[in-house]
Amino acid sequence: MNLLLTLPKEVPDRVAYSLPFSFASDGEAVKGIFCVTDKKIYIYINGEIEEEYNISDFCEFACRQQIGTSMAQGIKENGDVICFCAFTQDMFLRYAEVLKLLDHYIRTGELITDTGTDEPTCPNCGMPLEGAAECVYCKSKGSTLLRLIKRIAPYKKYFIIAVICTVLSEGIWVLMPYFDRIIIDKYVTPKLDDWAGLAGIMITMISMLLLAGVLEFFNMKNSFRAALNIGRDLRQEVFERSQQLSMSSISKRTAGELINRVSSDAAKLEDFITANGKDAIVKILSLVIIGVLLFIMDWRLALLTVMPVPLVFIIVQKLFRTMALKYTMVWKNQKHHGETLHDILNGIRVVKSYGSEVREVQRYENCSLAWAKACVRAEIMWYLTIPLSEFILTISNFFVLYFGGSMILDHTMSLGELIQFTTYVTMLYEPMHWLIQIPRTLADTTVSAGKVFEILDEQSDVRDIKDPVELDIKGDIEFDDVYFGYKVYNPVLKGISCNIRKGEMIGIVGHSGVGKSTMINLILRLYDCTQGEIRIDGVPIRDISQHSLRSQVGVVLQETFLFDGSVLDNIAYARPQAPFEDIIKAAKIANAHDFITKLPDGYNTRVGNKGFQLSGGERQRIAIARALLHDPKIIILDEATASLDTQTEKQIQQALSKLTEGRTTIAIAHRLSTLSNADRLIVLDKGRLAEIGSHNQLMRQKGVYYKLVMAQRQTTRMKNAQAQ
Repeated sequence: MNLLLTLPKEVPDRVAYSLPFSFASDGEAVKGIFCVTDKKIYIYINGEIEEEYNISDFCEFACRQQIGTSMAQGIKENGDVICFCAFTQDMFLRYAEVLKLLDHYIRTGELITDTGTDEPTCPNCGMPLEGAAECVYCKSKGSTLLRLIKRIAPYKKYFIIAVICTVLSEGIWVLMPYFDRIIIDKYVTPKLDDWAGLAGIMITMISMLLLAGVLEFFNMKNSFRAALNIGRDLRQEVFERSQQLSMSSISKRTAGELINRVSSDAAKLEDFITANGKDAIVKILSLVIIGVLLFIMDWRLALLTVMPVPLVFIIVQKLFRTMALKYTMVWKNQKHHGETLHDILNGIRVVKSYGSEVREVQRYENCSLAWAKACVRAEIMWYLTIPLSEFILTISNFFVLYFGGSMILDHTMSLGELIQFTTYVTMLYEPMHWLIQIPRTLADTTVSAGKVFEILDEQSDVRDIKDPVELDIKGDIEFDDVYFGYKVYNPVLKGISCNIRKGEMIGIVGHSGVGKSTMINLILRLYDCTQGEIRIDGVPIRDISQHSLRSQVGVVLQETFLFDGSVLDNIAYARPQAPFEDIIKAAKIANAHDFITKLPDGYNTRVGNKGFQLSGGERQRIAIARALLHDPKIIILDEATASLDTQTEKQIQQALSKLTEGRTTIAIAHRLSTLSNADRLIVLDKGRLAEIGSHNQLMRQKGVYYKLVMAQRQTTRMKNAQAQ
């Protein structure tokens, strides 16, 4: 988002933000500029400075939306509110962003001028980075190629055998034209009847061809071994790295995009490493050897042969940038195709529920067609150059034949020598054609390599310190002035400070969007707080090993997810080696055992994709059983009983009350009645901790919690009245 729309004529030093406004603080229509530096706020009206303020004089900034216009305000420590200016609603989002940035600045001392909301571009060429750390067009292709080739190292034995077999096989084919020359010059042209000599040469040629076949077999065998192992390692590494990414990194990408990187992009790199890595050695070696042979045979004809080659390579090299752009569009459309297919199949029940099959078929057809068109455009662009390249290279063949024929007539070259020479010319053009194709292959591969290496190189913003603490958690949790925002300058939680004691049942309540689930995410360390500190048993959460932390926290989330396996597998996911008796015990406590035994195959019944063969309440109870089997020190329940009927919910609450004894429990529920027995309630309002206390204490205070309870009771009475 551009926050430097209009600059004043006399620009102050180090302008951070500058936006126009239409009304002065008293409502008068003016032509003004709201200009911010690292120390001051300047209010320009009609080109002149009307007011200036020190940023340090304010403790908070606010953007007030009104009818027709909005206002930018600053709030001082003594409570005084300063109205800087007023502006039309089309400027609201920009001013809101600036004032959030100023809030962050006075709180942390960090002045952010790059909000990161626009698509990052390459500073050299200006092309979008498409999420990659480096520009795929400007990045050195040699470094990419070298990085890919290095992956051969663990399987160098297979690769070396394949290269040796290929070189020997190529050597045999290089010898074949020499035998052709002998046959023509010694047996065909003179018309000799030396059948024994001819038979010996033929047997030698056949034997060498058979040897070439054997060598090719070993070449392909070892090439495939190297390819399959490298591909497996690459896919495994990309998948493992994607599992280690933080939630903020994962949330930027769709599941379809990650699947594309693990499968399609990794497969392209696998092919490039094995095929092109080996071929590069063999083709370049063949080019050198055959080129030397041509110059030894006749340097004049050899010059005619290689004369057009530089022109062809110049044409192909110039096309590389265009090809990279075309293959970027292919990658984008392929990614969109995978995302669409994943979404449609994943939401097939919703599709069928709304009768949208025809619409979804059309949507898939459109993205599939777009992918196909992108591929066609890329290939057409390339193959337009192939006929030109072939034509330029073919011209030299005509010159070779013409001058070679003249040399035969002048008896300075034999027919066999000319045939040998022209055969070598044909063999020379084969590696040349391969080298001509390299820019196209490299352009396609570089795009995929950029996407794969982006995953492999990305540093998670949530990672363990060098020597993390393996903590045996007791259950004390402390929030100390915690701020958190998905954008650091736009906090969801603001200055949260509270203590949760071991064994307490804590409820977190508040309106939607106030940060209840965010608090849970911070306890799980799915995100790191942007300011302040969270401590567990007195140890900063950043110092605790992520595995140690999460292995001792049991979670039942609002969105229940079951894997496509049996009921037994899904409960045992928390502790795969758990005895069957423990699994049944957990299911009984979660009130799931009775309905599980009534399923067709009991605990071995498959639950289907996302568990859709079960009801919402059944899925929820299996998820609760999974958390119980985990035997956690801290239990987190995010709307854990939301999908249960009233009777079952009471049974679950009774079971959970037994489970929570001696364990710290944190629960979120929109039905406030389910949290009335909590030891304490944390009430959030607009991202801040508004109240904390027991249900009775908060009801007596008649604050935020009291209003929430009253509003919910009123809603319940209205529903009951309508039902009657």
